[in-house]
Amino acid sequence: MLNQEYRMLFNRIIKWFVAWPDLLKFIMIMAITIYATYYVPTPLKMIWYATLAVAYFFSKNEALWLAIFLTTSDGFISFFGVYSATLTILPGLPAVEISQVYILLSVVKAASLKVKPMIFYKKYIQILLLYLVFHIIWGQMMGLSGDLNVYFRVLKASIPMMLFYSIPRLFGSQEMYERFFRLIFFVVLSAFAAQLFTLFIGISPMEAAGISQLEREDNEGEFRVFYNAGSTLIGLFGAMYFLNLRKYKSGYRVLPVAVVFVALSMALLSATRGWIIGFSLIISATILFTTAVRTKRSMYIILIIIFLMLWSLKFPVISDQLDFARERLETIEAISEGDLTARGTLQRLDYRSQRALDGWRQNPLFGWGLSDMGYKYEDGHVGNQSLLVTSGIVGFILLNGFIVWFIFMIFSLYLKSATRIPDRDALLVFVIFLIGWFFIHSTSGQQFNFTGTPVRIIPQAIFFSFGAFQYQRITTLLHGKKV
Repeated sequence: MLNQEYRMLFNRIIKWFVAWPDLLKFIMIMAITIYATYYVPTPLKMIWYATLAVAYFFSKNEALWLAIFLTTSDGFISFFGVYSATLTILPGLPAVEISQVYILLSVVKAASLKVKPMIFYKKYIQILLLYLVFHIIWGQMMGLSGDLNVYFRVLKASIPMMLFYSIPRLFGSQEMYERFFRLIFFVVLSAFAAQLFTLFIGISPMEAAGISQLEREDNEGEFRVFYNAGSTLIGLFGAMYFLNLRKYKSGYRVLPVAVVFVALSMALLSATRGWIIGFSLIISATILFTTAVRTKRSMYIILIIIFLMLWSLKFPVISDQLDFARERLETIEAISEGDLTARGTLQRLDYRSQRALDGWRQNPLFGWGLSDMGYKYEDGHVGNQSLLVTSGIVGFILLNGFIVWFIFMIFSLYLKSATRIPDRDALLVFVIFLIGWFFIHSTSGQQFNFTGTPVRIIPQAIFFSFGAFQYQRITTLLHGKKV
């Protein structure tokens, strides 16, 4: 009898894994990539990276590979990060992230499909692309000194923007986007586990594995660890979107709810004020204005969250960290009293902001572009001010105008759909989330720009491409056509 029970349990586990083939592949590939990156000689590492690139090029599983290459840039349980997994393409030039290689291959694949997706913001994106080209040329005119590697840096910063061309063509179905989000949910949960490990043990899982990390700044013992910020951001959006789909019953909502709880918990434990407030705004507004949490189900979720919070407070290390986060949030009150440094804890509104604005005032119309002066005054800690420095008032208006126009178009469609379209509240998630995302951009660190790293641009390309996909899908339904 006991053997039969074990056999039944084993069969259930096997069925669960079979239902998630992408997850098994993802874990296996990431495990090998971690080993290749940190434990094998460089030539073998390069062979593995090249193998990943070739395997992606001949694969049709876009969701799996996008999650893999995002993770190699954003991190995985404290392993990886920006410039961790790189290929040396040409001697004498800086190494290229394998996620950059992925982007170039994705463009080739997208072009070969000869697909023309309906993207409602297509013309606006073309305008932004033209300004990006001008942005680069203008930077050359303003003066860019250095060897060939400096110009290579400009090229690498521009490559990720190609995803706005490739992803809408490669992700042609709702299922493909959902498969991507399910993988990212796993990454977010893993990041939370790594954060708790680091908080309790005092070292990261990567350090525990015998791999030393770069020295961290000594902030008098302050714990400010926030793993996988990019994945957590897009994962939170995916979770809120899933919770507004009627086809997902109670059992399927456990994972999205867990991601929402974990995302907010990671922001709180990291004591990052902009992210705490931004995530809180997104979650509370989505619950308030959509049907993400229905009456009966909301009681269960609230009870579970309260239980988890009370249980976690039993651990001194967590309660102390939450007290630290509360103290940092309370310093924001000092801003209303005229202290722009928030009692010495916030340089963004004082030193960093003023320095960036001083650079912008010297060239206000088009900014400094990707030039020596642009790189000198650019500061990712102050998103809007940094955008002004490099892009000027013209670029600032164009880029922020796109965000406003995207919100306007999605919200207009939401109002038009009324009660005729099921899951229309999922549209509202785009609006709420983008407003919260822009808040993070304005308060905690630059998110939107004309150039960027893969870890910054991949979540944006997925978000806006998925928004275009949903816009076209619901517009088609409104006209009484089959999707």
